[in-house]
Amino acid sequence: MTIKKRLYISFLLILSIIIFIIGIFFYAIINVNDIHLLQNQRYEQIRKVEKIKELNTAFAWVVLDIIVDRRKTEIVKDRKDKANELFKKLWQLKTDVLKHAETGIEKDKLLTIFNNLKKAENLIKVDLYNLTISKSTKDNFFDFSDRFDSISSSTQTLIIEEIELLQAKLNQTEKQKEAFLSKIKLELIILLFISFSLSFIISSKLIREIKIMLKTLNKGVLQLLSNNEKTIKINIEEGNELSEITNNLNKYLEQQESFIKSREELLRNISHELKTPITKGKFLLEKIRVKKDEKSLDNINEVFYDIETLTSKLLERERLNHATLDKSKFLISTVILEALSKLSIDDESKISIELEDDFQIEADFYYLTIVIKNLIDNAMKYSNIYPIEIHTENKTLYIKNNANKLFNDLNYYIQPFTREANQQQGHGLGLNIVNKILQMHDFNFQYNYKEPHNIFSINFK
Repeated sequence: MTIKKRLYISFLLILSIIIFIIGIFFYAIINVNDIHLLQNQRYEQIRKVEKIKELNTAFAWVVLDIIVDRRKTEIVKDRKDKANELFKKLWQLKTDVLKHAETGIEKDKLLTIFNNLKKAENLIKVDLYNLTISKSTKDNFFDFSDRFDSISSSTQTLIIEEIELLQAKLNQTEKQKEAFLSKIKLELIILLFISFSLSFIISSKLIREIKIMLKTLNKGVLQLLSNNEKTIKINIEEGNELSEITNNLNKYLEQQESFIKSREELLRNISHELKTPITKGKFLLEKIRVKKDEKSLDNINEVFYDIETLTSKLLERERLNHATLDKSKFLISTVILEALSKLSIDDESKISIELEDDFQIEADFYYLTIVIKNLIDNAMKYSNIYPIEIHTENKTLYIKNNANKLFNDLNYYIQPFTREANQQQGHGLGLNIVNKILQMHDFNFQYNYKEPHNIFSINFK
């Protein structure tokens, strides 16, 4: 498995833990919010029951005031009006208080409280009112006071019990909240510890594996340098980054090895090709030294021209190894004319041009000019009968000459310094340069023979 895949899996694993932690965090917020709402409800219920307790106490003071000032009509009337207002507030609280009762027992207790308060209301509004208008005796009022105190005390006791119950529930909710938060904190700490531990373990393992891979690669490189190896030889698992790097390095080394061999072969061929004209030049110089000979001078000039031509082609071929194409768009007719302008043609009738398709090409104009110039030059040089034919059709360029069929296939002639056994002209580099340039462009280069014509073609599709 590659390091990239392992990192991806590790990232997904850690991401899953983080998402789980976020989920717990939101779960905690929702639950804490629910507990907080329940706390508020119970607190409000306590406050309302406390209000009922205050009203119950207020009723007792109203009764006391009426009994004490029973002969003062204005005070009695004022206290009755006050009692009516208090009872009105009481019955407004009743629906809301009963609605928020959490259990059936709590609701029953609240109903008992309100029933007692209803009895107290009847005592105040009916019995006490009748006592005040009938001019009852002091004993009658004491008897009423005892009955009212009994109901009021019983109600007060029930109210206190309800408040204590609600307070106990409120305390219980607070404890649940604290316990829940403590649990969540512990879980988050554990998850964070697991996440950090997992990240540390994964990163440590990956770093260790990368170190081992780099150490192995370094060992292979050192062996390559010290033992004069051709490739990096290390025992590595396939399908990881190190194997890819090693394979790419080995491909590069193989290319370099091939390039070096090609250079060595080229140098051998160069020394062989230069040896003949140099030897010939020495012989002619010796001949001139003995006697002046104009023909020998011409021959020497040809020798040095031959060396100059060979040197130019060698330099051109060498430049191709490092060339960067500068592509542009132009017509095939433009590059043909440019190639013809670079040739020294003494008779234009030696060339026949027929452009059925003047198509557009995207290529390096300079290098493509060299290709067509070399092909036309070869066609003219080895033609038995003129004219040679330059023909275009269906995005293909054809260059034909009337000549004997080549003894070998095209692959033979595109190698450097290869030519026919009986061939005296040229150095065997022209087609090699042509093939190199066309390969750089990914254009198809072919040779065919249709009696009596040799046909070289370039397909630009």
